[in-house]
Amino acid sequence: MFILAEGGGLVSELIEVFAAGGWIMLMLGSVAFILYVTAFASFAYVNRGNLTGKDSKNWAKWIEQPETAEGRMGEALQYVMHGPRLTIKTVQRRFAEVRLNILSAIDRRLLVVNTLVAAAPLAGLLGTVMGMLTMFNGLAQGGGAAAMTRVAGGMKEALITTQTGLTIALPGLFIALIVKSKRDRISAALTQLESQILCARFHSDH
Repeated sequence: MFILAEGGGLVSELIEVFAAGGWIMLMLGSVAFILYVTAFASFAYVNRGNLTGKDSKNWAKWIEQPETAEGRMGEALQYVMHGPRLTIKTVQRRFAEVRLNILSAIDRRLLVVNTLVAAAPLAGLLGTVMGMLTMFNGLAQGGGAAAMTRVAGGMKEALITTQTGLTIALPGLFIALIVKSKRDRISAALTQLESQILCARFHSDH
């Protein structure tokens, strides 16, 4: 019963804070939802499979026998090496297609995440300005309990929205940096695999 009461108290406090921030909190909530859905989807995308080169020890065998290649990197390798008459230009063109397909999907998600990371503090700043306007309106009314209540409400709105905007943005920024690092590792792995295929299949013929 104590735990339920404590949980109910926490929920009521959160609702109170949300209400004190005004309608800007609805905007911040929407930004946070889209931001973290996209961020975690991006994180899952770059972590899925073996695109970062963790199976690089098997690449030599896969190049000799493409049908044995596994995972997403294996699918890319099989596509690149498909066909009986393989040329250097064909390999390079197909790798460019694979890079465009994989990396552009990550870049699109990162663009959304980075945009929303920048938007969250700006939305919080808008709430700050609106809170300050409320404070000034309260001060313009002169003294009295009603005026002081309005000033206190405006101050609370200004502080809560700023804090919420920053709290939303910072974790999103860290996730975006991790995804960008993984994206660069995937790009490097694809370049390394392309080089290994060209050396194994074509340089040995000369």
